[in-house]
Order: sequence, then structure tokens, then C-alpha cells
Amino acid sequence: MQRLRSRGISILGSVTVPHIKKKVRNSWAAVQDTFFSTKDTFERHRVVFAVGTSIASVATAWIGYSMRHLHQTKVDQRLESIEKALQSSYQLEHSEVKKLVDPGFSTASLMATAGTTLIIGYGMGWRGGRWYANRKFRREQMKLSGQIKPRRWQLPGQIKPRGLQFQFLKRPLTRSKVPESPLKTSEKMLKDTPATPSSGKIHLPCYMNKVSMSVSLCDTQQKKMALAVNSIFLVILFCGSAFGTRTHLFPVKSQHGTGTMGLSILAHGGLCKTAVKTQGYTCEEHNVTTEDGYILSMQRIPVGRSGGSAGDRPPVLLQHGLLSDGLVWLALPPDQALAFLLADNGFDVWIANGRGTIYSLRHKSLRPNNTAFWGWSWDEMVAYDLTAMFQYVYNKTGQKLHYVAHSQGTLMALAALSKNELLGIWRSASLLAPVSYMGQITSQFLRVGAECMLLQESFWLHLGEFNLLKDPVIELIGIVCQTKAVNCSDLFSVVAGKNCCENSTAVEAVDIAGPQSSATKNMIHYAQMITRGTITMFDYDNKDENKKHYGQAVPPVYNLKSIPNDFPLFLCHGGADTLADVYDMQHLLDTLKDHAGDKLVVRFIEKYGHSDFLFGVDAKKEVYEPLMDFIKLH
Repeated sequence: MQRLRSRGISILGSVTVPHIKKKVRNSWAAVQDTFFSTKDTFERHRVVFAVGTSIASVATAWIGYSMRHLHQTKVDQRLESIEKALQSSYQLEHSEVKKLVDPGFSTASLMATAGTTLIIGYGMGWRGGRWYANRKFRREQMKLSGQIKPRRWQLPGQIKPRGLQFQFLKRPLTRSKVPESPLKTSEKMLKDTPATPSSGKIHLPCYMNKVSMSVSLCDTQQKKMALAVNSIFLVILFCGSAFGTRTHLFPVKSQHGTGTMGLSILAHGGLCKTAVKTQGYTCEEHNVTTEDGYILSMQRIPVGRSGGSAGDRPPVLLQHGLLSDGLVWLALPPDQALAFLLADNGFDVWIANGRGTIYSLRHKSLRPNNTAFWGWSWDEMVAYDLTAMFQYVYNKTGQKLHYVAHSQGTLMALAALSKNELLGIWRSASLLAPVSYMGQITSQFLRVGAECMLLQESFWLHLGEFNLLKDPVIELIGIVCQTKAVNCSDLFSVVAGKNCCENSTAVEAVDIAGPQSSATKNMIHYAQMITRGTITMFDYDNKDENKKHYGQAVPPVYNLKSIPNDFPLFLCHGGADTLADVYDMQHLLDTLKDHAGDKLVVRFIEKYGHSDFLFGVDAKKEVYEPLMDFIKLH
């Protein structure tokens, strides 16, 4: 998402060293963006470029050699006239004349001709392929926003903003009148469906949603909008990450079908190599295998930047949220990022990467392109991931763990504590933007999205992977944004609340990595929580299935009142957060009202939104320093 700010800078101020450094960084970022965009374009349309380059090269070669043949013919005509003159004047034979004027075979000239042909042909083929890719991309954008196909190619500067606009698009879209299809009719009905003020819920006629979702989701090929992706994953932030200042026009898929080009680059080097060692810290890569076969990646920062011995440093496990990975703890500068601050303050830091993320996309027997690979929700992350990581760190360090989490990671902690799990190796829990109860969230975007997913539950479960770069999810967001109660002009604010204090450089760093995948089963589990206001295990909505998995007709409840009253808890939430909203947070605090006073610390920051806890310019002062003081006490 481009952040355009008008800045008044004097000529004298523009030559200061900090300003020059900033210009250099911005220039380097522009170079990177150009490279990434070019590589993305080629990866997504390699066949077009290959065919275009071949055709253009052959055509250029044909034209070049035709022109050379024409030139040679004229030269031969002149030579014939010269030969006749020489024969008449000096009585020379043809062979003797040929030796005088014919240079013979020239390897250099042929190589020069071939090289020029290749370069020109490649350039023409690339240009044609790029034109084709941009043309196709713009058409798909227009289809998603309800526009007709343009009759001719429009230059970017000629497109005028009218009607619906998204802030995250650099070039506003236009809207034209089109004949209503069943899909558009359903979307119109959805848009006209009012919210009920008393309940805050959006009531959707079932027949309407079945039509709109089934028709639109089957027509996925016509609904790609790659430019919107970076802002789309920015808004589905149960994970609480804020991505999206740098927009990649053509995200590409990795070998497993997830993520963007940035993901493949980062995954190739690993978090240690790309985000920790580059800052001067020691880092170790670890793999943990869960009981159900998932292989999770963890990074360890055993000492601070100044070095020293690991010794008996207390271990701290950092757990990210949904649709993000461990990079969120490393995005701020080293003197502000929580992972580095903990390491510099005497802690042994372990960074988790949950199943389904690019760093934990492995299994002992399943591959990500297998639907069974995605057959989990946060229930399994509590039962298997958390247990495996805790036990692994405890075995390595011999000490109980401090646990720090954001958003979904906090839900995992509360669920595990409600079952009194891991208490023997768990020292404290610090929960930022805690997600627990979700029945009172104020985001109509999430409410409508949850209703739509539940109405097509079998479809989503069949997909397996919830990938924001793929058509069904983009389609769903497009339909939700057509709802009358949802204003998508500022997607992040309408979903997660407005952040006050983000560090733009940190946001850019995370944006390069792109969105992570999750399981559609996991997203349906969240939808159940939103629509029902409960915290239970996944409901199969079938008594027999529930009995098969749980031994009872209804899913078991996570009873948060069962959390030990003497377990140290640090809860930090924001007043502008619409995911971990103040109403649901109050519900959680009411549930914990019997908790020991000296074991429960609650910190409220009124101006903070959901991702300020990760990327806030003042997060060190407002959140991390009080958090570290709390950890040191326990």
C-alpha cells in the first residue's frame, strides 16, 4: 500500500547525510522492486515471453538477412559493372577480379548479425509479452470490480477514477454498466441486505448466498486481481500483521503453490540467514516434528549482538499469528524489535513458525498439494504444535519457558492453559492483542465473511488451503466488499481497526515476504467463533462426526475459567483494535476475575490498533519494556 505524504524539504536540508542515506535506501528499494516485478512478470507469463521472444527473434533474423541479401545483390551488380570495366581495360579473368573484390566468408560479421538479431528479438518479444501480461491483468481487475472488458488498450494514465475505489490500488479502477448476470444479481441482493443494529450481525438469506458463492467461486478464472493481494492479506489479520506498503504487481507461486516471489527468496535462505545474521546476531535453525507429522521450523538467537556465552539464559518462545510467520518479530530495527531486545537483555530467544507457513510447509508423509495436508485448525496447533515446540525448547535448555504471542498465538496459549497443559515446563505467558472470545467484534467485514464461509462450508473444506493469492479467497473478499454494511475504501481499518503508529520500514520488510497460507478448516473454525460467540473445538456440524472425533455430540468447550489462578499472565490490548476488540477483551477479563492480582497484569493502550503491537514506532516503550519487566519478575 503506497503511503503518499506531502513533505516540505528545503534544498539545504536535502543534502544532509541522513537524507542522502534515506535517498540511497529508497533508490535501492526501487531497484529491488524493479527486479522483483520483472522476475514476477516473467515467472507468471514465461510461455508468452518464450513464444514472443522466439517469434520476434525469427522475424528479426528474417528481416535482417533479407536486408543483407538485398544489399549484397546491389553490391554484386556494382561488382559486375566493375568486372566488365577491368576486363575491357586490363584483360583480367573473372577469378582474378573475384580475388580483388570478394572478402570471402566473415565469421565476425555473421556473429554480429546473429547477436544483434538475438538482442533485438528478445527485446521485442519481452515487450510484447509484458504488454500481453499487463493487458490480461488489467482485464481481470476490471472483471473483479464489475467492469466490462475494454474495447481497446488503455494507457495507465488514461484511466479515470469513478465509482468504487480501493485505497491500495495505485491506479483507481473505473466502473462501467454491464448486463446483470446471476452472479451480479446475487451480489446486488447481498449489498442491499441491511445489518441489524440490535445484534450487530449481518443476516444473509441462505438461498442468496448459495447462489452468489457457488456461481462466483466456480468462475474463479475470471476473478484474479493480483495487485490487490498484498492489501487483501493485510485485512484478514487474525494474525495481526500489517503488510503492504510495497506492491508487487505480479505475485508468483512457490513450488508448493503458496506465497509470492518474496517467500521463495526468504525461504531459500531461512530466517536466520536473511533477517537475523544480517543484523549481527548469532542464529541457529532448528526443526521440530509434531506428533501428527508436521515439520516445524524454529530459529534460535542464543545470545545478544555483543556475543558472550548462552549460559543459563531463560528461554522465551515467540509465536506469531495467523497468515504470518516469525519474521514479524524481526521487522523493526534491532534496537526496537522484540526478538533482538530480548536477546540483548539476557534471554535465549526461540522464534516459532506455525504449520502452513513457508518455513513449516513440510510433513513426514503429506505434501502441501494434498488436501489432507490442510486438515487442521488451531485445535491441532494447540494439541501438537505448541506441545512439540515447548518440549523441544525445554529439552534443549533444561529450563521452563516464557511464552510471548500475538493474536492467534494468544488464543493457542489460552486454550492450552484452559486444559492445564504444559504447566510443568511453562513459566509465564505474555499475550499481545489477545484473541479469545470473538462474538462481539465490531468488524462487519469479518462477520459477513464468516457467514459466507459457513454457508459454503463443504466447498471451503474441499479446497484445503486458504491462500490469499488464489481465486476463491479473492472472490470471497470481492463479494463481502459489495455488502451494504461494509465499506472497503480502507480495508485494514474496516477489518482490524486503524493503526496509529506503524513503522513504515518494518511494514515494508514484512511486505516482501507476502502472506502465509492457513487451512480453510482453520478459517471456518474462526467463522464459528464469530457467529456463535463461543470458544469450542471445531464443530463438524454433525453429531456422528463430533462423536467420532470427541466422543460426544457437541464439540468440547475451552473453559477459560479453568486457567490456573496463579499462572503469570501479561495481557496488552488496544482501544482501536477491532479484532481483539475491547468488548470481547472485557469478556475475557470477566472470565479471569478470580485470577491472583499479582499474577495478572493488564495493559491498555487506547491509541493502538491490532498491528501496532508488532510494528509500532513506540512499541518498545509502550509494550516491550513493560513486557520484559514482567518476564524478569517471573
